[in-house]
Amino acid sequence: MTRVPMTQAVAADYADAMLVARRAKNTLFLLLALILLIQMGVFFVVRYVPNVKIHAEVTTTSDVNTSSATLLERNAGGVWSPLLEQVIAGTDFLGVLFSMVLPVILLLVITIMLVGRLVGVSHVTSAFCWSIVFLVLLFPWQSLLNSHVHAMAAPMSDSLATTRPSEQALVVEEAPDVRIPGVLYTFPELRRNYSFASSPLKPAAILGWGRFVGVPIIELILLLIVQGRSSRGLRFALGEAELPMEMTPTGA
Repeated sequence: MTRVPMTQAVAADYADAMLVARRAKNTLFLLLALILLIQMGVFFVVRYVPNVKIHAEVTTTSDVNTSSATLLERNAGGVWSPLLEQVIAGTDFLGVLFSMVLPVILLLVITIMLVGRLVGVSHVTSAFCWSIVFLVLLFPWQSLLNSHVHAMAAPMSDSLATTRPSEQALVVEEAPDVRIPGVLYTFPELRRNYSFASSPLKPAAILGWGRFVGVPIIELILLLIVQGRSSRGLRFALGEAELPMEMTPTGA
């Protein structure tokens, strides 16, 4: 029985580890790209599909016989509002989770390449730095910094002035998010800002299109940079591509 030399065994082990890391990296790339596309798709759906509206309408009905006020919240979109809210919440959670795992995978690849003294580590290091930028821009900072609600008593008519304070209805008013949010938007932010006027082109329209379409496209470009540079470095390390060498002519 022939024994495999130790150097070949170690090299094969390094190669297997990098192949596993590459599969994980490619999977995270596809999932993050899908999350960004889903968020852009939800915006276009609620903006241009007539039957899908997420504005909440609050109406007040009163009954003089019972001397009580009731606030009814009616959603013009029916079942679409809670469904889209869950979709956006899921993309926010998974987007933050996957964007944090991606730099960890790249750091693991860098560690393997440094220990094994493999070529292409500069490309993966560059991808790691860009992945940190991608994470910082993607995180929905508005949900962390300035998402809370204020409750205030609903105005009562004169006929209901004798209603006990405990029976007064409350109107929940959502506070606006910060003006420089992350790429991932929240459902309250979409519900407030998706119906901006497109024409004539005003600053509000420019900000709206940039917020829901332009910034996600820029984030997709960053994700492609991370994927391209890390894949190139891994190809060099695995011997699937030759590292370009600059040849300097020697003097006579």
